[in-house]
Amino acid sequence: MTVRPVSPDQHDAVLHYFDLVAYADNPNWSRCFCMERLAADYSERTKEQNRASRSDLILSAKANGLVAYRLGRVVGWCHAAPKTEVLNVPGEVTPGVGAIVCFVVAPDQRNQGIATTLLDAAIEHLRKRGMRSVEAYPVIGEIPPSRWVFANYLGPLSMYVKAGFQIVEQLDGQAIVRREL
Repeated sequence: MTVRPVSPDQHDAVLHYFDLVAYADNPNWSRCFCMERLAADYSERTKEQNRASRSDLILSAKANGLVAYRLGRVVGWCHAAPKTEVLNVPGEVTPGVGAIVCFVVAPDQRNQGIATTLLDAAIEHLRKRGMRSVEAYPVIGEIPPSRWVFANYLGPLSMYVKAGFQIVEQLDGQAIVRREL
């Protein structure tokens, strides 16, 4: 498996992933295109609007994200960016802090370490971008099976703890975890 920061040359592969693979088992999320943390009006936006925005971001080389490939096929996505470049994340927005806000692993590739590999790559990517620390926002507490997908797109707490993150704040059903870089 290889992981690369998203770039214009990946445009078609990434959009194909979001169009047909990423949400194959969860069509309710197929409108996202990882725009939830970028569009202030996300709840009112259509799938077509989100797709067009993601397309524009990728082609303009302004998209934040990492793409995992296995055998030449996109199998995972992670949205990692400076916290100042994302919306609707808990805690204070401070320059020099990175935020990891989304993981999407292809349904047939789950439970094979792809999210962990993406997390490791995201930490290094944010370090290279000059971030001093990185945060994530996993759901904590009991997660009923019907809510699993809504909780785990943020990444499970156990994955962050294994990667050296510590809980710095607990909110209602969510934690802010941080790791110094």
